[in-house]
Amino acid sequence: MASEPGRKPSPRTVLLLSLKVVLSVAVFALLFRGKLDWKDVEHALGAANRGGLAAACGVMLASNVLGAFQWSRLLRAVDIRLPFWKVCLYYHVGLFFNNFLPANVGGDFARILDASRGGSASRASAFSTVLMDRLIGTVALGGLAVLTTLPAVGQLRLSSGLLVSLLGGVFAFFAISVGMLWAIFHPRLLATVEHVLAFVRLGRLKPALDELSERLAGFRGQRRMFMELFVVAAGVQVMRIGVHVLVARSLGLHVPIVDFFLFVPLLAVIVSLPISLNGIGVREGAGVFLFGLVGVRQDLAFTLQFTTYLVAVAVSMIGGIVFLVRIPHRRAEARVSRRPDA
Repeated sequence: MASEPGRKPSPRTVLLLSLKVVLSVAVFALLFRGKLDWKDVEHALGAANRGGLAAACGVMLASNVLGAFQWSRLLRAVDIRLPFWKVCLYYHVGLFFNNFLPANVGGDFARILDASRGGSASRASAFSTVLMDRLIGTVALGGLAVLTTLPAVGQLRLSSGLLVSLLGGVFAFFAISVGMLWAIFHPRLLATVEHVLAFVRLGRLKPALDELSERLAGFRGQRRMFMELFVVAAGVQVMRIGVHVLVARSLGLHVPIVDFFLFVPLLAVIVSLPISLNGIGVREGAGVFLFGLVGVRQDLAFTLQFTTYLVAVAVSMIGGIVFLVRIPHRRAEARVSRRPDA
């Protein structure tokens, strides 16, 4: 989870953030030192079809609503009863913070606070739903990447070493995500974590971990729900591929749709790695490389990824507006809660 508000970040956090910023800047510098010219990017953006971009925003919004439905099912599973419209708003607030905070777990922290606010639900319950939501999405993404990459192995004109690295990375991502999901349900995991915490003198977290383990245990018997949510998560990923297709068409790019099903899951896996500032730079660099394999010019491949990111940011601004609008209400609630009883 993100650091608590008001707490000074640790030197390790500052160092990791600095390294991410350096990597993002370095990738941009490398891209524009080569054949890429920002004037070409500006021209491509200026010539983009506005209707196509609006449609891309609509599909992105629909995918977010479907993602909110996935989270709402998990919330109900731990008996957190919220109206679906509230879940949608909280989900978009989380997306907003993920896009505008240096660490993309800030939105998760916001969702946990929102889901546990004003009711009997504990933060451990809310945290368990966000954790499961993340893991389900990660497994679905990894599985989709494996399914779309394998049939196209022969079509990729890559050296054997690079091809092995690419496939190895995809399979490793999928295996790790499945392993993390399995570990959540493994009864011995909690004891191991508690031993580690005791060793580093954080044994005071044991009661919170016990409560979290109890909440996670409630998911173990709900296999049908998990199967349904994996389908939902896969649907979210397919809709995100559709966003890329619509942005490409608005830019005048007519890359076959099958190529998007190959490259977009790979890009999503690469961007999900915590090695850059919210994927900035890495997203565009990987897109230039991958779409370059099917003959897309560097400026158009860069613009495709950059514009798709802007579409996601624009839609997430719904969450930013919600956050700003509710500030006075939250402040009023805080004043009432601090007022001494008469």
